[in-house]
Amino acid sequence: MGQLNIRIDDALKEAFIKKAREHNTSATELLIEFMKHYLATPHKNESQKIEELEKRLVKVEQVLGELAA
Repeated sequence: MGQLNIRIDDALKEAFIKKAREHNTSATELLIEFMKHYLATPHKNESQKIEELEKRLVKVEQVLGELAA
């Protein structure tokens, strides 16, 4: 099993560890779960994000139009 060493602010580290303990888990487990989720999530480029927002805006406009009628 490998290791990943990162440098973070001491206060951030301590707060993260404390909150993890409060939720009966460890900082390591939380970071591993985040990494798995991040790798499994498809990331969209800017044009894909804009296209998705435009589609959502059209739906919002349709609903608002129906409510105004």
